[in-house]
Amino acid sequence: MQPVVAGLAKDSDSQDFLEGSTLLTKFVGTVKSDYEKDKRMFLQRLAAEYASLFLNVGLKPVYLAESVYLGKSHLLYEEPYFDVVRIYGLYDFKKTASFREPEDHISVELEFMAHLCDLAALSIEKGKKDYAKGYLKNQKEFLELHLSRWVPELVKKVKWASENDFYLAMASLLQGFLEIERSFVTRLAKEL
Repeated sequence: MQPVVAGLAKDSDSQDFLEGSTLLTKFVGTVKSDYEKDKRMFLQRLAAEYASLFLNVGLKPVYLAESVYLGKSHLLYEEPYFDVVRIYGLYDFKKTASFREPEDHISVELEFMAHLCDLAALSIEKGKKDYAKGYLKNQKEFLELHLSRWVPELVKKVKWASENDFYLAMASLLQGFLEIERSFVTRLAKEL
């Protein structure tokens, strides 16, 4: 995975993506011997950090749901949650049933973006450029109205709460990915 990310970072103008790639390379380099010595212990330490950060068992919890950042009371299941559920319904998109987090969780929102990408690609394959343009427009709107409004704060919180290069890398890569996606969607829509 790491060489692919490094290659993408070289071709990108995103400083965040480059920072994430650099941190991921550093992480892989420093933990390789730990992983080879005791894979189970290495994975337990990474899982413990995840729990501390994202499952609210640590001193500096980081929430992964949009409603916590954009809701009036900063709680789960506030208005942003219902808005994304409504949008998903327009595209017959449902999260995986076994995933127990709310629909406005970062991973579900990113999965929805992938769904829109698939719909746009399928439309292009079928020669339906107007449909593809519409899906690209929808991606851009979802980025602007949802992900771009709360992910920067999520990234700041991860960088504040963690010293682990893996999670710091993932935060920077996420921020960089959103920058790249916005630029790509805009450019592709113009090309169509």
